[in-house]
Amino acid sequence: MSKVRSSQKKVTLSELNNHTVSNKRQALKDLKMLNFDDIQYKNPAQKRFYNTVSNKDITFAIGPAGCGKTYLSVHRALRELGDKESKIDGIVIVKPLVEAAGEKIGYLPGDVEEKTAPFMMSFYYNMEQIIGKQRLTVLKENNVIQVIPLAFMRGITLSDKFVILDEAQNATPEQIKMFVTRIGENSKYIIAGDLEQSDIKKHSSGLEDAIKRFAGIHGVGLASFKEKDVVRHSLVRRLLKRYRESFNIMDDISAEKTISMWIQEQGLDSANDGSINIDDTFYKFKK
Repeated sequence: MSKVRSSQKKVTLSELNNHTVSNKRQALKDLKMLNFDDIQYKNPAQKRFYNTVSNKDITFAIGPAGCGKTYLSVHRALRELGDKESKIDGIVIVKPLVEAAGEKIGYLPGDVEEKTAPFMMSFYYNMEQIIGKQRLTVLKENNVIQVIPLAFMRGITLSDKFVILDEAQNATPEQIKMFVTRIGENSKYIIAGDLEQSDIKKHSSGLEDAIKRFAGIHGVGLASFKEKDVVRHSLVRRLLKRYRESFNIMDDISAEKTISMWIQEQGLDSANDGSINIDDTFYKFKK
């Protein structure tokens, strides 16, 4: 991590919000003043991930939604951007924009930035919490923070950039190969995703393939999060458990019948963890 010089005063975001920011120079000056050392880790996995990113050129991170991967990634990226000792001069956010349910990205109105804006909301929200809306807007308008769809990266070399590839489980091995070979001098990569939520054919994920290929290479770091590391609403953990392959959904019972059974039965949701053995319950109803 970057060392803070004793002669340099670092301030909080609330203190910076007294500043009026209207141009790139002012925004970057504010980032250099911002105290990034006050980050609070919610669990050991978050701290390991952040430290791995600090020490590696490329870091792969896998884990379920709600573990803080996005927040920690943009925090580290903004920290590098505001570090006087760093050569990073921009942040690039990349996503494989997988089309689903017949919704074609090409039919969305606007330019690339406008088309991809819905996919970047989580990044922009987290950045705003860290550096404030004014600075984020100025840095986006000046392309210091920019979005590049994964499909548009062929032929580009990214030097002096902090690059975050999110939802990497939806990239193919060929796309990941193309992406990692775009890295230029002084750049840093984070490649993150959830292997359990891939929208492409199972076992065709470029994220899974890359981790197996690159483990042990000098300069490549690996980090993982488990269900116990989820830091969103506690209900998220319980919901994720129901998506395990070991959970048996009774396909011969309709959704309407399921609701009816739960309404009629008393005390089914009174377990300490907010759950019960649903298989036993259904079998009881079927008898």
